[in-house]
Amino acid sequence: MSGTSYRLQVLDLTALPQLLELDRRCYGGYWGEQGYRAELERPSSTVIGVVAEPAAAGASCGLGRTEFPPPSPDLATQTTQALVGFGILWRIEEEAHIISLAVDPDHRRRGLGRRILEELFNHARAAGCRWATLEVRASNHAAIHLYESAGFQLLGRRKGYYSGEDALVYWKKPI
Repeated sequence: MSGTSYRLQVLDLTALPQLLELDRRCYGGYWGEQGYRAELERPSSTVIGVVAEPAAAGASCGLGRTEFPPPSPDLATQTTQALVGFGILWRIEEEAHIISLAVDPDHRRRGLGRRILEELFNHARAAGCRWATLEVRASNHAAIHLYESAGFQLLGRRKGYYSGEDALVYWKKPI
């Protein structure tokens, strides 16, 4: 049986075109080139991507199973395959602030968002961060479920944060 395997990697500027396309598919083109370029170049940002690759010949992924090869110590920074998810993290002193997390609609419900979140936490801990924060649209129930299941606790609400829609503010300590 053939399937898809997924690889996590740190993204660099070569991923910019695929980030823009994924932003269009997930957010309707919310950020734009300047925003993603700034995050890819900012020393205090980490941008993690999930790349989809055809499963190796003879390998079986199993129905609904997501395969992740073990991460290598020197994660590749090129994106020659299809970028299907990403997460962006700011490191601010001991805080890890997750500013974006997206998974292509065709690849959702496979645990990719959780894997991105875990990898962001790994990078944050390695950089000395002790807690994480984020904002999420109050109407984004799937993301809220992901964050709460990962141990985030509701801290408050920002009125009209997203073009008239409220944001819920979450935090997690420790990460």
